[in-house]
Amino acid sequence: MTPLTNNALPMRKTIPFPGRVDRSTSDRSILFLIDQLTEMGGAERMMFELANRLKKLDYTVSIITFRENPSPEAYTYGAEVIVLPIRSCLSWKAIGVARKIRQIIREKNIAIAQTYFESSDLFGAVVCRLSGVRKICSSRRDMGLLRTRKHMLLYKLCAPLYSRVFAVSKRVAGWHQQRDAIVPQKMEVIYNGVYLATYNHRIDRDQVRKAFGIPLDVPVVTTIANINPWKGLDVFLETAAIVHNEYPEIAFVIAGDKTDLEHYRVLQNRVQELGLSSNVFFLGRVSDVPSLLMSSDIFTLLSRTEGFPNVVIEAMAARVPVIATDVGGTSEVVTDGVTGYLVPCEDHLTAAATVLSLLSFPPRGDRLTNTARALVEQQFSIETMVRRHIEVYDALLSA
Repeated sequence: MTPLTNNALPMRKTIPFPGRVDRSTSDRSILFLIDQLTEMGGAERMMFELANRLKKLDYTVSIITFRENPSPEAYTYGAEVIVLPIRSCLSWKAIGVARKIRQIIREKNIAIAQTYFESSDLFGAVVCRLSGVRKICSSRRDMGLLRTRKHMLLYKLCAPLYSRVFAVSKRVAGWHQQRDAIVPQKMEVIYNGVYLATYNHRIDRDQVRKAFGIPLDVPVVTTIANINPWKGLDVFLETAAIVHNEYPEIAFVIAGDKTDLEHYRVLQNRVQELGLSSNVFFLGRVSDVPSLLMSSDIFTLLSRTEGFPNVVIEAMAARVPVIATDVGGTSEVVTDGVTGYLVPCEDHLTAAATVLSLLSFPPRGDRLTNTARALVEQQFSIETMVRRHIEVYDALLSA
């Protein structure tokens, strides 16, 4: 199986969107600006999913990224990716990049710009406004995880530039309204979505596990997260050590890009110290996330911070019991004891006890997964996510 992280999907038939407004081609030209595509996380994949669905609805979509060497995955979606490298928004090179953005905006008659992350939200939005784009949307994916004091000030100063601010959860929306002085009428909560059809097929669990190098006849507890300190993978290992005492053959699977090599080495050392070398499997980037989830018995996400975790709704779509920390917007999809289990942040003891309770009585997890899948179908599909964006775009273009 190819070791590439990707939830990229082939071109799919799109259902019609009621209430669509007939517009000229120039009115349907959208520019996405995103800081980087070198590491493909949830935000990047959701942006590409949105771009692809918009193209099927006769929107013209262009993507600008400010970091060199995008991941090969970024080119598998079929969207136009324009790389304009910039290290500092205050450098002389930034002036040249700004001119190129202005040229692209004029050539493509951009009607709406949508920005992702700090450089795009601030530098990109200012350049777009000065280049004549009057409808600018900002997509907020977390609660200021990487912000500096400079960012805090600039976000407040730039707040009037945005026609709408999209937040991936109510908690994220509340944080940005308070910190960035966003007026409530500009804020839109649009949850991420999952393409349900990829979780409707049957799999051969043994074959999938063989492909990933996972033992066949043992319980498998999986987490999917890029390797960095805020994903709580150290907490996952401490949880694993407790569970291992009662289930010595159990497998703990970590799938995700090694974005922080130093932290990866720390985790590897901890695996050795805990005596889990035969039980913990680092898969790296994984291309077939649905099959990995459907071959797992329990999914956990023990992050220290989240905006809205895509992988949680993916696990719910795969009908895998979910255990997650109550951070960010996670509680807006995981209702404790109903669609999954919420545990306190940093609490490996409670996480381990919850894993053990599911392993000791599997029917408890079956009840959860049926309810969880129904919730995803109702509220967290890709179609719902795209429809909500288009409703906002149409409203802006009609104003």
